[in-house]
Amino acid sequence: MFRLLGILIGSAASVAAVLFLTGMPSFHLEDPTIDQHRFDEAVEKLMARNREWNRAAREKMKDVAEAGETTEKDVPAAAELGFSAPATDPLPLTDMQWYSFWNPFSTKIAASGFVSRLEEVTGLDYRVVQVKTGVYEVAFAYGDDDERRVKLSQISAATGLDLPDS
Repeated sequence: MFRLLGILIGSAASVAAVLFLTGMPSFHLEDPTIDQHRFDEAVEKLMARNREWNRAAREKMKDVAEAGETTEKDVPAAAELGFSAPATDPLPLTDMQWYSFWNPFSTKIAASGFVSRLEEVTGLDYRVVQVKTGVYEVAFAYGDDDERRVKLSQISAATGLDLPDS
């Protein structure tokens, strides 16, 4: 009991002596201007990607309009790229289905990391779905089978993953 008390008092005295002699440490957190600069760069990259997607979508819709046919399956692809066709509205979210395309993860953190990297590389929207405790799947929304196959091929082309049905 006395030994334990001696160890605690000695440790406290040592820490107090070090702090007294060297002074309180000052923790240099990163400069807020550096953080703001990094944030501005990330926003600019996202805006450039958004402009690129919108340009591609306008070209696709122009091609569809020149062909004289706008179908329901063209509308979700256009909505995915950032705008909807003027003639019809995109499919409602209730008609969307979710497709799990990768092996389940054992933690939500691992699945979320996979999702963030996929979103960065492919530009598609993904969700982490908890199947049961300790089982998390990554899924994307699709309206019909053609859209599902297109998204699988986009993922496969962008990541090099060997996905079935792509």
